[in-house]
Amino acid sequence: MQDAEMTMSEVLRDPMIRLILRADRVPLGEFAKLLQNAARRRDAGYAATSKTQPRISRYLDCSDIML
Repeated sequence: MQDAEMTMSEVLRDPMIRLILRADRVPLGEFAKLLQNAARRRDAGYAATSKTQPRISRYLDCSDIML
């Protein structure tokens, strides 16, 4: 078993996550914004404590998802 995190694109495409969002009446676009903002805040924290920038582009890319 691998410890791999899902990319943002994978999260937004996941059928179970979409079912939960639909049940909770959360628009997919709003959820995508939430994920992007959380990633930016996380990375700002990394930047403040580290000399190297984290590689986050795969987490922020959701251009292939229709919102």
